[in-house]
Amino acid sequence: MSKMDDFQGDQRRLLREMLTSGEPHFEVRLTLVKTEEGGRQGRIVHGYRPQLWIGQRLASGDMIHWDSRLYPRSDRGIKPGETGKALMFLLSLPSAVLQVGEHLEFYEGRRRVAIGEVLSAVNLP
Repeated sequence: MSKMDDFQGDQRRLLREMLTSGEPHFEVRLTLVKTEEGGRQGRIVHGYRPQLWIGQRLASGDMIHWDSRLYPRSDRGIKPGETGKALMFLLSLPSAVLQVGEHLEFYEGRRRVAIGEVLSAVNLP
């Protein structure tokens, strides 16, 4: 068994725990930016943790990013240039901030790697 298989197994267990504990989360539709357009090189898999941007900026103009964790619905993940659905858990932003239909952008540092939309919200307070 490879380290990636171990990691994916751990992420599946963590996802099951979060779902059974009633953790607030969202279903989102994601489109990954193509590699040749500046996106990431590899696919995203369970447990991927990009920075989420929902349009907020500091007075200086700098973007305010929030921590998120994504779990693609497909076991093979989502490749650059593809569109797919994922479960999204917010790690640092109150869940009540997001609404169904809201536009999302995901970053790795300064590089935008995906755009998305909130499809549904589950277990919100």
